Amino acid sequence: MTTARFFTTGSRIDAVEITGHAGYAQEGEDIVCAAVSANLDLTSCLLADVLGLALTTEVDEQHASIRIALPDQLEEAEEIQAQNALSALMLYLINLKARYQDFIEVMEV
Repeated sequence: MTTARFFTTGSRIDAVEITGHAGYAQEGEDIVCAAVSANLDLTSCLLADVLGLALTTEVDEQHASIRIALPDQLEEAEEIQAQNALSALMLYLINLKARYQDFIEVMEV
């Protein structure tokens, strides 16, 4: 199962960590893993490459884990854009869970 954890402070999403393999199908054919990976990549590109934010990214291939974290302090406009991007990722994953509930978990911590 893939688990997506959104780390929050109050209403602010500080980081997202995604771990595990969905197990929907064999590696290379798993549409749930592909959907999660593609949307995390898109969000990371938006935050880092489009908005120019200095994300902290941690990848642990051995444990199938990736974590992206926002800087502690952002300008107001950057903060709004970053929160919108992470909120959209969370909503997407929640919607994905509604269709593939045995293969993905989404939580705020």
